[in-house]
Amino acid sequence: MSSLAVRFAGITDGLPRAFWSLWAGMFVNRAGSFVVPLLFVYLTQQRGLDLPTAGLIASLFGAGSLAGTLLGGALSDRLGRRATMLLALVTSSAFMIGLGLARETWQIASATVFLGFFSDMFRPASQALVADIVPPEHRVKAFSLQYWAVNLGYAFAAVLGGFMAKRSFFALFLGDALTTLVLAAIIWRSVPESRPAEAHRDNRGSVLTPFFDGKYLPFLLCNLALTLVFFQHLSAMPEDMRQKGLTTEHYGIAVATNCLLIVLCQPLVTRWVKDVPRGVLLAAAATLTGIGFGTVALASTLPAYMATIAVWTFGEIIFAPVNASIVADLSPKHLRGRYQGAFSLTFSFGAMGAPSISTRLLPKTGLPLFWLLCLVLCLAVAACQLVWGKNLPPPAPEEKP
Repeated sequence: MSSLAVRFAGITDGLPRAFWSLWAGMFVNRAGSFVVPLLFVYLTQQRGLDLPTAGLIASLFGAGSLAGTLLGGALSDRLGRRATMLLALVTSSAFMIGLGLARETWQIASATVFLGFFSDMFRPASQALVADIVPPEHRVKAFSLQYWAVNLGYAFAAVLGGFMAKRSFFALFLGDALTTLVLAAIIWRSVPESRPAEAHRDNRGSVLTPFFDGKYLPFLLCNLALTLVFFQHLSAMPEDMRQKGLTTEHYGIAVATNCLLIVLCQPLVTRWVKDVPRGVLLAAAATLTGIGFGTVALASTLPAYMATIAVWTFGEIIFAPVNASIVADLSPKHLRGRYQGAFSLTFSFGAMGAPSISTRLLPKTGLPLFWLLCLVLCLAVAACQLVWGKNLPPPAPEEKP
């Protein structure tokens, strides 16, 4: 067997067939994720809404996703992972078409909030399913490959979406809905229910239970702090580039560095760090994130911005799958969905909170000090994760019932 084949086998072994079915379906679904990235453009250019109204409707998508994340986690524990995913996918595809057909502002707003709600019901259920079917020692690898598939799919969606939007915006809604139904069909045919027996016997706990777990709450708070910095690449970074004379096209090229590096490096980096303690990995990821965003203060050219993005991208490559595996290990089997929902909620709050923080702080601090504060926050998170991670046991095979 060639060395390349050996490396590939090392990346893919230990993962069940149901995981690969879900992986393939998620890639197809993300390759058709056209609508959400272009939602603001659609609202302003196609529906003719003013900026405040378009911004309000876009924020409704975020509000819906917050509620959907929590309910999706709870439903996956009560109804099952498979049932929750199918409900989320079929219903969100219907609201996707509804949004494309809506003309009145109230119709657009209603379809948007329900689309956000049902779209994000899928995430905690899918992550709980992966935690159920993949042995603990292979979970980092599994979540890494899942994250890689999502980003690879988004890369295709970015290219296809721009091409399709020039011809028909409704084609974006139709294509997005169809690829969502493809994922639903794959799950229906090839992904069995995985909810553990404990979840059938024990339904105690609410959507708030994870937030009262003394060991889990510090992990959530650290992740929230890190995501508040991470999502500055969507708010403060483009403003920084604008003030330094760079254009929107420059920003698009720079951010493409993130997707390219994830697609090229995610599986390999995961293999290289598989034996490193996870607390150390979390601290390293937070440090790289801080350095990447902190050095934006020094950047003034496109290559310099691309270099800063490359640094925090490697932090993202590390923390995304490691975090997901830790959630799976720390959550009781009968509450896995709710713990995954709480974890996903930190990303939703981070995505919503980052622009608010930057728009309020930048007038008071200026950009250089703002990026320094991002660095300091990430280093503080790294220190906390290093201490917290000392008591985090390595993944161990689960006992069979």
